[in-house]
Amino acid sequence: MLFSRFKLIKSGFKFSLIFLLVTQVNAYKPLWQSKEYIKKSFFEIAYNNEYSKEKSKLRRWEKPIKYRVDYFNLPPKIEMVETLINEHFKDLSSIINLPITKDDKNPNFRIVLTKKSHYKDAISRYMTSKVKNIENESNCLLSFRHKAYQLIGATVIIPVDHAMRYGLLPACVVEELTQAMGLPNDSDWVNPSVANDKSILDLLTGLDYLMLKILYDKRLVVGLDVGQSSAIVDTILFDFEQQNLIKNSVLKSRELRLSKQLE
Repeated sequence: MLFSRFKLIKSGFKFSLIFLLVTQVNAYKPLWQSKEYIKKSFFEIAYNNEYSKEKSKLRRWEKPIKYRVDYFNLPPKIEMVETLINEHFKDLSSIINLPITKDDKNPNFRIVLTKKSHYKDAISRYMTSKVKNIENESNCLLSFRHKAYQLIGATVIIPVDHAMRYGLLPACVVEELTQAMGLPNDSDWVNPSVANDKSILDLLTGLDYLMLKILYDKRLVVGLDVGQSSAIVDTILFDFEQQNLIKNSVLKSRELRLSKQLE
């Protein structure tokens, strides 16, 4: 909101124009709410990977996600952690419009809770990683599998004691589960976002919400590269703008279950 104060003196008469109020609420918006910034952020997070320099193609889940929580050398059951996981999966399901349910018998998504002292062993057991000393380079870890770029399996490992000691538990759950939807990269310039490791954000932001909505828009097809999806993303963002979804994305993110519980 901008205002100016003018004084006009003419022909002996004093005319005062006090506090000329010019409302520009709709004209002002944060940088990240521009369609160009959202598009650039989406391509950075969806098509890149922090552990690889090669650009991928669009990856996402096409079939329902069925998850299970396992404990590796850690006594079950930690209600607080499982509540975070359950609530965030409900939020993700509502955003991407894909069923995400708990299934201990036939899971395609596994969340492994362990201790820092067993983190390396858990990685060796549940994942295949070529990154040297990854247990020392990460606070929590995600890996996923795809078939022709359709995601068919994922594993998240969280050393719970380490995450709790450094106040990273909500961030680990939210970031890893969100990235497992098909937004795997981290970036220091994409902001505000849980994909930015330099930020202190623990919960999904308006930008995260929009990137998830773009990723699971049916106009995009699994396997598209950046060039093939560019014009489609432009159309999606134009429609989002017309629907006021970009403008209201912060409110949408704050209405999520986990945001209401933790904020």
